[in-house]
Amino acid sequence: MKKVLLFGGLLMDRYIVTGRYPRRGEDTLIREEFQQPGGCPFNVAKTLQNLGVEPVIWSALSDDPMGRELRAVLAAEGMSSRAVYPLPGEKTGYCMVVLDREGERTFFTYRGCEGHFDPGRADPALAEEVSAVFVTGIYLLYPGWSGLAVDFLEQLAARGLPVLFDPGPLLGEMDPALLRRMLDLSAILTPNAAEREQIEKALDIPDLPGWGLRHGMRCVLETRGERGAVLYLPEGAVELPPCPARVVDTTGTGDSFAGGLLAGLLCHGDLVRAAREASACGALTAEALGAHRAFGWEEVRARAAQAAATCAAADSPPAGR
Repeated sequence: MKKVLLFGGLLMDRYIVTGRYPRRGEDTLIREEFQQPGGCPFNVAKTLQNLGVEPVIWSALSDDPMGRELRAVLAAEGMSSRAVYPLPGEKTGYCMVVLDREGERTFFTYRGCEGHFDPGRADPALAEEVSAVFVTGIYLLYPGWSGLAVDFLEQLAARGLPVLFDPGPLLGEMDPALLRRMLDLSAILTPNAAEREQIEKALDIPDLPGWGLRHGMRCVLETRGERGAVLYLPEGAVELPPCPARVVDTTGTGDSFAGGLLAGLLCHGDLVRAAREASACGALTAEALGAHRAFGWEEVRARAAQAAATCAAADSPPAGR
């Protein structure tokens, strides 16, 4: 079984489900509330596990109640804890997720000990066993620790391990120098349209996909929500149609997209096919409440085929012409 090493930290998602998100200073009613394990690496890990790839999450973990619950979930899910190490007395991070009736979510993130980085605390053999690395942008938000993490990631990339970097929505909080180093070491970049614009502005890069390909990236995959995605390759751009979905909750769809992309690449190595399968993973995740759900390759491939058929029908000329 292929293995992927995931950086970004374990934390808890605390959900508030409401009919509408209030304007500033207003009130609204909470319809439902719950919490579940989350954080980008955990969400990516669930998709990888769904598709037969072994996730290995690198994270510090507190001994507080949320930390203990997260450790119990890893054991129950059969996920490796080889790169999870304890930080007694620290606080577990969490993300408040406010979900409205249209399936859109707003986040409030509390940084805890999940961003702590000590390369000596995990099994050194891991670097020899994994086939790829996933990094979420939140890993660049921890003063002191993030620099050590990027040092280590540069060593992994120098060994030839492909690194997928998903920038995330907190680009404005990142040290531009660390962000630039992450781009330099990444083989695959998966921003959404807004994140692409933020990176271009922060680092004075006029054309991020073109810049990335010229600097050795294997691809840049820009997601565009309901408008699908664009896969930028050295040989040109490929437009990817959106996958049909009955949207319930968009939380974790980008993480599932990244997990599906890595799983596809490790399964068959075809970037275009893997990108279409990644879109299907995101669509399937959007149809359930919470940031992750169970599905398999059969569902993924069926949903990707459905998107391709819908796109082909839309491009066909009307009958009689």
